[in-house]
Amino acid sequence: MRRSDDKRKRNRKLSEGGDAQEAKKRGLSEIFDIPGSAIGGIAHIEMAENREAVVDGCRGVLQYDDNVVKLATGKMAVKFNGRGLQINVLTRDSAVVTGFITSVEFVL
Repeated sequence: MRRSDDKRKRNRKLSEGGDAQEAKKRGLSEIFDIPGSAIGGIAHIEMAENREAVVDGCRGVLQYDDNVVKLATGKMAVKFNGRGLQINVLTRDSAVVTGFITSVEFVL
């Protein structure tokens, strides 16, 4: 019985390891005042009013049309709703969305 309890604890620690690493990354980004995306795995979004959004940590485009741009950002996605939306810049790890942005949603 004791061995199975130890095994469960070890498996729980392994499954929680990803969450602990994410927390460490967030902590480091706050301590050093650098974007989490620079550390890896954490998206960083900056907006200029409602006309432009820069997404660092973008891992791909999930949906793209004139009214919706949905980008993968690791464990979640960010969805921009609006009018005349375009992806002006798309690199390996970032995207720039322009247009008239009316809302931003975070989707798991």
